Amino acid sequence: MRWTLWIVLGLFPLVDGHPTLKTNQNSLETADAALNHQSGSLNSVLHLDDTEKAALEPTRVDPAFPMKELNTSHYPATRAARVAQHYLNYHHGSPSKWFMVHDIKKASSEDIPEVGTKYHIQFSVQEQATKEIVGNCTAEILFRQTEEQSAPEVNCTCDDLLKIKTSDADHALYHHIKHQPEPMAGTDIPDSQGNIPKEMEPLWYLGGIGASFIMWQQSNESTLYNMAHVHSVKQLNSENDLLAFDYVVLLHDMVSQEIIHWHMQVAWNPTQGVKVTQCNLLPKDTMKQPSAEKHKI
Repeated sequence: MRWTLWIVLGLFPLVDGHPTLKTNQNSLETADAALNHQSGSLNSVLHLDDTEKAALEPTRVDPAFPMKELNTSHYPATRAARVAQHYLNYHHGSPSKWFMVHDIKKASSEDIPEVGTKYHIQFSVQEQATKEIVGNCTAEILFRQTEEQSAPEVNCTCDDLLKIKTSDADHALYHHIKHQPEPMAGTDIPDSQGNIPKEMEPLWYLGGIGASFIMWQQSNESTLYNMAHVHSVKQLNSENDLLAFDYVVLLHDMVSQEIIHWHMQVAWNPTQGVKVTQCNLLPKDTMKQPSAEKHKI
């Protein structure tokens, strides 16, 4: 009986399949342990913390928010480039220097969740007085998702922007206006035939630079502004070195085809540049009384 019992017990491993499966599982666990030990040794040698370990993982692009290439001749790219133009004019323009977009070379956009849409633009501009073309401009324009109108956030650079030097012309114009016996003034620039008198060109440019501030501030993803007309401009008395002018300008929104009237006061000298000190949206039925919507700068 004792020998029979040993024989029966000895046959159990041959009948039951679990011991074989258990042997394979042990092999897998041993291999995993070896790999974990190897990985732990590597991390220990490199002294990597959790952040550094995560940095070694391949970067994953979220396919839900891809960068979209834009047709450079279509409205979204044109609108973004126009906002960059307004920004450049207000920060770098003068009565002798006014930029217009010349060519859009590349454009793309990305939708940022709960933030807005950011546009990436590569373009060139042309200075209107000298007709010089400045290439290699890049801009990022962010239209934020807000309940009320907010100015697009612009980051824009042009490599050759400073090659257009108008300092001498600006200083000559400044001294010319400063020593006029009567304050400068003008109406309907350009006239009904589209002509701008030579002596009014600096005031037309200065109005365009001031209007660029308004158009930049008022732009969104449903607008496309340009200045259509200077209804009136007159020089104001100034107690400092700045020349001050009072303007009523007509802005054209090319999307809605609406003509919008704005009153603004602009200060300028060659050293400090152009500054819009006040701008008021005028009601549609009159241009004599500014509306209650005032924008102090």
